[in-house]
This record gives sequence, structure tokens and C-alpha cells, in this order.
Amino acid sequence: MIPRTVWCLLASFGMTMSSGAQSVVLELRPRAGDTVAVRLEHRVEMTGTRRVGGRDSVTRVASSMLTIGHTVVESVTVAYALVATHTDSVALESSDDSDGSMQENARRALRGSVTRVRILPDGTAETVDDGSDAPRASWLAVMPGTLPRESVAVGARWTRTMPIPNADGRAVGSGKVRATFRLDSLTAGGRYAWISMRGTMKRDSSIAGAEAARGGPLSGAMTGALKLDRKRGWVVDSVTDMTVRSVMPAPGAPDSPMRVTVRMVQHMSAAEHD
Repeated sequence: MIPRTVWCLLASFGMTMSSGAQSVVLELRPRAGDTVAVRLEHRVEMTGTRRVGGRDSVTRVASSMLTIGHTVVESVTVAYALVATHTDSVALESSDDSDGSMQENARRALRGSVTRVRILPDGTAETVDDGSDAPRASWLAVMPGTLPRESVAVGARWTRTMPIPNADGRAVGSGKVRATFRLDSLTAGGRYAWISMRGTMKRDSSIAGAEAARGGPLSGAMTGALKLDRKRGWVVDSVTDMTVRSVMPAPGAPDSPMRVTVRMVQHMSAAEHD
């Protein structure tokens, strides 16, 4: 696991641990038959504020999920790698005591589940399972199209944009996520690439009809970093910290909307399976 203090210092000062400014290719190219043990930590903190009777009413809920599993590279082609993610164990916690049954149902649904994903060299992940009700587990913790499509040198930056998805996961085009990545350093003779990320998201208030009722204006910021093992062609550590602010209409109280702030932190670490 990467010491986060060291990681943050490297990203902040742009330090490099290798000499020269050679360009390198950054790709996900795992080998067929590889098995990777994965640990995924996911924390969410939500604060909702409404104006009630001339005073602010504040609600706070925090939850966390720890998932342990393994990923098997089933096949590899020039265009993609087909991997199967197996959920071996799940631990859930929440400050909301009323959702105990929901937590248990989630544990049962996730534990022992298998999800197959097609991974493209640039990090794009495409789920290939036929069953629409199959549980989803974000093992790789890599945003779609994270890696550059051309070779880059230390210090290089590249930008990716994507629509903000709505509640059912469809990209509706009413908002945009924009993330800028930077190759901060190469270590171990170029084997490990350390990449940092900063991004923003925004959805304006010009959304019409039902989409406005579900979403409304939204803004946020995110930071993150990942460590790519270029020899294995795999992301071996990543962290993402995202804060999103939105305004949600309150049922029966259109003049008293809820201001919602959600912070999500996700940390993934991977190692060769014993």
C-alpha cells in the first residue's frame, strides 16, 4: 500500500525518481491467466441541510464498505482483456441504524458474485455480463479512458471529459466531468508510473422536465492518484477523493429544497494472488 503522505508530496511538487525525459507508453495490458488479489475501501459521507421554521435542519449519514476479492484475467486480445472479478467477502457499516436489513441484503448480493469486464488499454471498462441484475463491484477504481492514447514523458498532462450519469447510470449529456491527469514520476527503472488527477464536475440549472426533478444543479471537485505497474500491465494502487454539492427538491415543500454535500473516498490496492 502506498503511503499517502509520500504520494501527496510527489504529486504536489512533481518530483521524479528517474532521470531523463524519455517518453513511455501507459497501458493496461495484463497477461492471460494472471490472478490479482484486490482490496477495495469505499467511504461516503452525506450532509443534507434544509431551511425549516427559519432555522437550518441538518442531517448527516456516513457509510463504508470494505470488499476483498480477486480478479482473474481470462483472455487477452490486442484490443482488450477480459477479466472476471470475484467478490470473496464484504463488510458494510453505516451511521443510519434503520438500514440494517438493506446492509444485510447488500452483503448477500455481493458476496460470491462474479462480474466480467472488458478492459481496454486506455483503462476503459465495459461490463459484458448478460444479467442486468448482476451485482457491480468497482475493482479497478479507474475512470473510463484514464490513460493517454500516445506515449508521454514525465510531467506530461492529458485531459478526459465524460457526461455525468443520472441515477440509473445513463449519460444524459446535461453535465460534464472534466479530469486532468499528470505523469508525476517513473520509478524502479520505469516499471512503476505514478499518475495524479484533478477534476471538476458541473450540471447547470437549465435541465428540463423530469431530469430536473431527479437531478437539478450540481457541482463538485475530485482529486486522485494511481500507480501503474507497466511490467504487469495493471493498476496496483489508486485513490480517489470526490466532493459533490447539489440542490434536491423536497417532496411537498418546493420552497424549501435540500442542499446536499456528498464526499466519497475510494482506495484500491492490488497484489499478485498467492
